[in-house]
Amino acid sequence: MRKNVYVNDLCPEFEQSLVKQRICADSLQRYQKVLTEFTVFACNKYYSQSVGTEFLLNKLQERGRLVLSDEESTNEEYYFRCMRFLAEYFNFGIVLKNVNAYGEIIWPAGFRSCTEKFYAILVYDGLSYGYIVNSRKVIKDLILFLDANGIHEPSDILAEHNDRFIKSYYWLSPKGIETKLCMLRRYYRYLYLNQYIILPLAERLPHASIQGRMKFPTIWDLNQIKKIKEASDRTSPSGKRSFAMIMLSAELGLRIGDIRNLKLQDINWNKKQISIVQHKTDKALLLPLSDGVGWAIIDYLRNGRPYTDSPNVFVKHKPPYDAFPINSTMNHIFSTVMNKAGIPPEMKEHVGWHTFRRSLATNLLQNNVEISTITEILGHSDPDIAGRYYVKLDIENLRKCALSMEVKDYARK
Repeated sequence: MRKNVYVNDLCPEFEQSLVKQRICADSLQRYQKVLTEFTVFACNKYYSQSVGTEFLLNKLQERGRLVLSDEESTNEEYYFRCMRFLAEYFNFGIVLKNVNAYGEIIWPAGFRSCTEKFYAILVYDGLSYGYIVNSRKVIKDLILFLDANGIHEPSDILAEHNDRFIKSYYWLSPKGIETKLCMLRRYYRYLYLNQYIILPLAERLPHASIQGRMKFPTIWDLNQIKKIKEASDRTSPSGKRSFAMIMLSAELGLRIGDIRNLKLQDINWNKKQISIVQHKTDKALLLPLSDGVGWAIIDYLRNGRPYTDSPNVFVKHKPPYDAFPINSTMNHIFSTVMNKAGIPPEMKEHVGWHTFRRSLATNLLQNNVEISTITEILGHSDPDIAGRYYVKLDIENLRKCALSMEVKDYARK
C-alpha cells in the first residue's frame, strides 16, 4: 500500500491499468466517468478509502435513494464497483476483478483444515463443478451459523445446533431441502469418519418427503418453438450465436452445458455428425447433424464468431474472446431470446434452456416415437428415465388412458 498519493494522480494510473486488462469499451467509458467525477470531488486531496466512501455517500444524497431497476441501477452499480477496484489498486497494485461478491470468508481455525480437505475429496471423487460450488455455499452458511453461536471447533457441534440450522431451510421446496441435506450429510459423514466430530450428525438429519414433482414443468409445442426460432435475431453476431444454440437445444436436445462446451473438433462435417462426451453423465453421445442445425452453426462461424484461438464453437463476444466459464448458465442469452420471441409473461415462468430438451422429448413421444429411441437421442444414462419422466408430460396420450366413470343420479343433482 502506498501513502500520500493524490487522487488526480492515482485515477489516471488506475485507468491505464484497466486499459491494459482490455475490458470492454462500454465498461471503460463508465469507469472513466466515475473517475472524472471522483477527481473533481476530491479536489487535490490525498487518496484514502474514507475519501472514496464520502464520494459514494455524496452520490447517494444527490439521488436521494438507491435505484433498484433499469439503466440507472446499472450506472449506480458501476460507481460502487469502480471505487472498490480503485481501493484494491491503491492497496495491492492490481485490480481483483473476480472477487467473490459475498466477500472472503475468514474460516474459524478449527474448521479450516478439515473443510479444505473435504473440498479436495469432492474434486478427487469427480463430482460436478455445480455440486462442489453448491456444497461450498451450504457449508459456508453452516460454519457462519455455528461461529455466530460460539461454535469454533467441529467437535463442539451438538445435535441441537444442527436442528436449529436446518430450520432455516423450511421455506424451500422439498426438493431444495433434500438437496441441501444431502450435501450436509456428506460433509458430516466425512467429519465423523475422520474423527473431527464425535456424534454421527449425518444420521440425525431428517429426510425431506418428496412425492415426485410438485407440478408439471413447462413444455412448448411445435408452434411455440417455431415462433421462438423465427423471432431470433440472425443479423448480429450475438444473434447468430443465440440462434445456433437454440437449434442445438431444440432440435438435438443437447443440454446447455454440452452446448457451452461444444468444441470445433466435435463436429464431423463430412459425416454430418456431432460427437461429444456429456458433461453430466460422462457418457459418449453421437447425434446426426441436421441441415438446419448445421447451417446455423456455419453462419455463426463464418459471420458471427470473433477471431480467436479458442477450441470452443461458442465464445464470448467481449475481449478476450475465449470460452464461457464452466459455471455460466447462459441465462442472459436465453432471456434475450425469450424477449425477442414475445413470449407472454405467464409462459416465461419456470422455463430455461432445458425446456427445449423437455419439449423435444414430449413432442417425439406424442408422435409415437419409441421410448428407447428418445433415450438414445437424449443420451440418458438410465434407459428408464424417459419412461418415468416424459410419459408424465404426454398429456394427450394420457387422456386416452382415462377410464370412463358412471355418474349416479344423485351426483347430477
